[in-house]
Amino acid sequence: MGPDSALTRRTLLSGGALFSLTGLLAACGQQAANEAAGSTSSGAPSETASATAGATDASSASATPSPVITRGYSGGSKAPDGEYRKADGYGPAQNVPLPKAKPQQYPETFAGLREMMTDWVRARNYGIQTGDMQYVWPYMLNTYEKDIKFLKDIEGLYQRGGWVIAGTSDFQAESTLNYDDKAKEYWVLTRRLWTYAIYVNPDGSRTEHSNTKHDNEIFMMRYRYKDGYWYLSGYVSNKQLREQGVIK
Repeated sequence: MGPDSALTRRTLLSGGALFSLTGLLAACGQQAANEAAGSTSSGAPSETASATAGATDASSASATPSPVITRGYSGGSKAPDGEYRKADGYGPAQNVPLPKAKPQQYPETFAGLREMMTDWVRARNYGIQTGDMQYVWPYMLNTYEKDIKFLKDIEGLYQRGGWVIAGTSDFQAESTLNYDDKAKEYWVLTRRLWTYAIYVNPDGSRTEHSNTKHDNEIFMMRYRYKDGYWYLSGYVSNKQLREQGVIK
Protein backbone atom coordinates (compact mmCIF):
# COMPACT_ATOMS: atom_id res chain seq x y z
CA MET A 1 0.00 0.00 0.00
CA GLY A 2 1.44 3.36 -1.00
CA PRO A 3 0.70 7.03 -0.61
CA ASP A 4 -2.87 6.63 -1.81
CA SER A 5 -3.70 4.51 1.23
CA ALA A 6 -5.50 5.67 4.34
CA LEU A 7 -2.25 7.22 5.47
CA THR A 8 -2.62 10.05 2.96
CA ARG A 9 -5.56 11.27 4.95
CA ARG A 10 -2.87 12.62 7.27
CA THR A 11 -4.18 11.28 10.53
CA LEU A 12 -2.81 13.79 13.03
CA LEU A 13 -1.47 13.03 16.44
CA SER A 14 -3.59 14.70 19.02
CA GLY A 15 -1.40 16.96 21.10
CA GLY A 16 1.80 15.09 20.32
CA ALA A 17 0.78 11.61 21.48
CA LEU A 18 3.53 9.42 22.86
CA PHE A 19 4.53 6.37 20.88
CA SER A 20 4.93 4.58 24.21
CA LEU A 21 3.36 4.85 27.60
CA THR A 22 4.62 7.97 29.31
CA GLY A 23 7.00 7.13 32.10
CA LEU A 24 7.41 3.52 30.93
CA LEU A 25 9.69 2.35 33.73
CA ALA A 26 11.88 5.39 33.03
CA ALA A 27 13.60 6.90 36.04
CA CYS A 28 12.64 10.54 36.26
CA GLY A 29 11.77 13.36 38.63
CA GLN A 30 13.83 15.21 41.13
CA GLN A 31 15.35 12.08 42.63
CA ALA A 32 16.70 11.11 39.24
CA ALA A 33 18.03 14.60 38.72
CA ASN A 34 19.77 14.48 42.07
CA GLU A 35 21.30 11.09 41.31
CA ALA A 36 22.63 12.44 38.05
CA ALA A 37 23.85 15.72 39.50
CA GLY A 38 27.42 14.66 38.98
CA SER A 39 26.96 14.26 35.23
CA THR A 40 29.68 15.75 33.09
CA SER A 41 27.49 16.27 30.06
CA SER A 42 24.72 18.72 29.25
CA GLY A 43 22.36 18.87 26.33
CA ALA A 44 21.27 15.68 24.57
CA PRO A 45 24.42 13.85 23.55
CA SER A 46 24.44 11.12 20.96
CA GLU A 47 23.02 8.01 22.56
CA THR A 48 25.44 5.92 20.57
CA ALA A 49 28.35 7.99 21.78
CA SER A 50 27.15 7.68 25.37
CA ALA A 51 26.88 3.93 25.30
CA THR A 52 30.02 3.51 23.26
CA ALA A 53 31.96 5.50 25.83
CA GLY A 54 30.86 3.14 28.55
CA ALA A 55 31.35 0.03 26.43
CA THR A 56 34.75 1.19 25.25
CA ASP A 57 35.89 1.79 28.80
CA ALA A 58 34.83 -1.73 29.66
CA SER A 59 36.36 -3.36 26.61
CA SER A 60 39.62 -1.51 27.08
CA ALA A 61 40.08 -3.47 30.29
CA SER A 62 40.06 -6.74 28.34
CA ALA A 63 43.40 -7.69 29.92
CA THR A 64 41.48 -8.15 33.17
CA PRO A 65 39.42 -11.34 32.74
CA SER A 66 36.95 -10.59 35.53
CA PRO A 67 35.21 -7.39 36.65
CA VAL A 68 36.75 -5.33 39.42
CA ILE A 69 33.30 -4.83 40.88
CA THR A 70 30.68 -7.48 41.51
CA ARG A 71 27.30 -6.90 39.94
CA GLY A 72 24.78 -7.40 42.70
CA TYR A 73 21.12 -6.65 43.29
CA SER A 74 19.65 -3.19 42.91
CA GLY A 75 18.50 -1.91 46.27
CA GLY A 76 21.08 -4.12 47.93
CA SER A 77 18.93 -7.27 47.94
CA LYS A 78 17.08 -9.65 45.68
CA ALA A 79 13.62 -8.25 44.93
CA PRO A 80 10.59 -10.45 45.58
CA ASP A 81 9.21 -12.14 42.47
CA GLY A 82 7.16 -9.71 40.43
CA GLU A 83 8.44 -6.59 42.17
CA TYR A 84 10.04 -4.22 39.70
CA ARG A 85 13.10 -2.49 41.09
CA LYS A 86 15.05 0.05 39.06
CA ALA A 87 18.81 -0.12 38.60
CA ASP A 88 21.16 1.66 40.97
CA GLY A 89 24.78 1.54 42.08
CA TYR A 90 24.34 -1.97 43.47
CA GLY A 91 23.14 -3.62 40.28
CA PRO A 92 20.79 -3.62 37.28
CA ALA A 93 17.02 -3.42 37.33
CA GLN A 94 15.15 -6.44 38.62
CA ASN A 95 11.94 -8.10 37.43
CA VAL A 96 11.60 -5.85 34.39
CA PRO A 97 8.25 -6.65 32.72
CA LEU A 98 8.70 -8.67 29.55
CA PRO A 99 7.77 -7.01 26.25
CA LYS A 100 5.78 -8.84 23.60
CA ALA A 101 7.52 -12.02 22.48
CA LYS A 102 7.50 -10.99 18.82
CA PRO A 103 6.29 -8.15 16.59
CA GLN A 104 2.58 -8.00 15.87
CA GLN A 105 0.80 -7.24 12.61
CA TYR A 106 -0.77 -3.79 12.56
CA PRO A 107 -2.59 -1.87 9.81
CA GLU A 108 -0.77 0.47 7.46
CA THR A 109 -2.07 3.54 9.23
CA PHE A 110 -0.65 6.06 11.65
CA ALA A 111 -2.53 4.30 14.44
CA GLY A 112 -0.96 1.01 13.40
CA LEU A 113 2.49 2.58 13.41
CA ARG A 114 1.95 3.97 16.90
CA GLU A 115 1.00 0.50 18.14
CA MET A 116 4.23 -0.93 16.72
CA MET A 117 6.28 1.89 18.21
CA THR A 118 4.79 1.26 21.66
CA ASP A 119 5.86 -2.38 21.38
CA TRP A 120 9.32 -1.43 20.10
CA VAL A 121 9.93 1.10 22.88
CA ARG A 122 9.00 -1.49 25.50
CA ALA A 123 11.35 -4.03 23.91
CA ARG A 124 14.11 -1.42 23.63
CA ASN A 125 13.76 -0.22 27.23
CA TYR A 126 13.69 -3.82 28.41
CA GLY A 127 16.98 -4.45 26.62
CA ILE A 128 18.57 -1.33 28.10
CA GLN A 129 17.57 -2.40 31.61
CA THR A 130 18.57 -6.07 31.26
CA GLY A 131 21.06 -6.41 28.39
CA ASP A 132 18.68 -8.89 26.72
CA MET A 133 18.09 -7.59 23.20
CA GLN A 134 16.34 -10.61 21.70
CA TYR A 135 12.96 -8.87 21.73
CA VAL A 136 14.04 -5.64 20.04
CA TRP A 137 16.05 -6.90 17.05
CA PRO A 138 13.05 -8.07 14.95
CA TYR A 139 11.62 -4.55 14.78
CA MET A 140 14.64 -3.04 13.04
CA LEU A 141 16.02 -3.53 9.55
CA ASN A 142 19.80 -3.63 9.11
CA THR A 143 19.60 -0.11 7.67
CA TYR A 144 18.60 1.22 11.11
CA GLU A 145 22.30 1.23 11.87
CA LYS A 146 22.75 3.84 14.58
CA ASP A 147 20.39 2.34 17.11
CA ILE A 148 21.52 -1.20 16.33
CA LYS A 149 25.09 -0.17 17.16
CA PHE A 150 23.97 1.53 20.37
CA LEU A 151 22.02 -1.51 21.53
CA LYS A 152 24.87 -3.87 20.67
CA ASP A 153 27.16 -1.69 22.81
CA ILE A 154 24.69 -1.97 25.68
CA GLU A 155 24.45 -5.72 25.20
CA GLY A 156 28.23 -5.99 25.32
CA LEU A 157 28.42 -3.86 28.46
CA TYR A 158 26.15 -6.28 30.30
CA GLN A 159 28.06 -9.29 28.99
CA ARG A 160 31.25 -7.86 30.47
CA GLY A 161 29.68 -7.36 33.88
CA GLY A 162 28.45 -3.77 33.62
CA TRP A 163 24.94 -2.37 33.57
CA VAL A 164 22.87 0.75 32.93
CA ILE A 165 21.17 3.00 35.47
CA ALA A 166 18.12 4.77 33.97
CA GLY A 167 18.84 5.32 30.25
CA THR A 168 15.35 4.46 29.02
CA SER A 169 13.46 6.68 26.58
CA ASP A 170 10.03 7.54 25.27
CA PHE A 171 9.45 8.83 21.75
CA GLN A 172 6.92 11.47 20.75
CA ALA A 173 5.77 12.19 17.20
CA GLU A 174 6.25 15.83 16.15
CA SER A 175 4.75 15.60 12.65
CA THR A 176 2.15 13.75 10.66
CA LEU A 177 3.04 10.48 8.95
CA ASN A 178 4.60 11.19 5.56
CA TYR A 179 5.38 8.96 2.59
CA ASP A 180 8.58 9.15 0.54
CA ASP A 181 7.52 7.75 -2.82
CA LYS A 182 11.08 7.61 -4.16
CA ALA A 183 12.45 5.65 -1.20
CA LYS A 184 9.18 3.76 -0.65
CA GLU A 185 9.41 4.62 3.02
CA TYR A 186 7.32 6.45 5.58
CA TRP A 187 8.78 9.00 7.96
CA VAL A 188 7.84 10.95 11.07
CA LEU A 189 9.67 13.76 12.85
CA THR A 190 10.16 12.41 16.35
CA ARG A 191 11.30 13.72 19.73
CA ARG A 192 13.25 11.47 22.08
CA LEU A 193 12.30 12.02 25.73
CA TRP A 194 14.86 11.03 28.35
CA THR A 195 16.33 12.30 31.61
CA TYR A 196 19.73 10.78 32.28
CA ALA A 197 21.83 7.66 31.78
CA ILE A 198 24.68 6.17 33.80
CA TYR A 199 26.77 3.40 32.24
CA VAL A 200 28.46 1.37 34.99
CA ASN A 201 31.63 -0.26 33.67
CA PRO A 202 33.06 -3.56 34.92
CA ASP A 203 36.01 -1.73 36.50
CA GLY A 204 33.65 0.36 38.63
CA SER A 205 33.99 3.59 36.63
CA ARG A 206 30.91 5.36 35.35
CA THR A 207 30.02 7.29 32.22
CA GLU A 208 27.20 9.72 32.95
CA HIS A 209 25.01 11.90 30.73
CA SER A 210 22.01 14.07 31.51
CA ASN A 211 19.53 15.79 29.23
CA THR A 212 19.33 19.45 30.24
CA LYS A 213 19.20 21.68 27.16
CA HIS A 214 16.49 19.85 25.19
CA ASP A 215 17.69 21.56 22.00
CA ASN A 216 18.58 18.63 19.76
CA GLU A 217 16.06 15.95 20.62
CA ILE A 218 14.08 16.00 17.35
CA PHE A 219 15.13 13.72 14.52
CA MET A 220 13.48 11.76 11.70
CA MET A 221 12.54 8.11 12.00
CA ARG A 222 11.92 6.21 8.78
CA TYR A 223 9.83 3.08 8.35
CA ARG A 224 8.97 0.35 5.88
CA TYR A 225 5.76 -1.63 5.81
CA LYS A 226 5.76 -5.20 4.54
CA ASP A 227 3.34 -8.12 4.85
CA GLY A 228 1.41 -6.48 7.66
CA TYR A 229 4.45 -5.49 9.73
CA TRP A 230 6.05 -2.11 10.43
CA TYR A 231 9.86 -1.95 10.54
CA LEU A 232 12.25 0.82 11.55
CA SER A 233 14.45 1.40 8.51
CA GLY A 234 16.36 4.65 8.91
CA TYR A 235 17.33 7.64 10.98
CA VAL A 236 18.12 11.27 10.11
CA SER A 237 19.89 13.23 12.83
CA ASN A 238 18.92 16.61 14.23
CA LYS A 239 22.05 18.12 12.68
CA GLN A 240 21.18 16.76 9.24
CA LEU A 241 17.60 18.02 9.50
CA ARG A 242 18.86 21.51 10.36
CA GLU A 243 21.31 21.47 7.47
CA GLN A 244 18.51 20.41 5.13
CA GLY A 245 16.21 23.13 6.44
CA VAL A 246 13.60 20.63 7.58
CA ILE A 247 13.69 22.09 11.09
CA LYS A 248 15.12 25.36 12.45
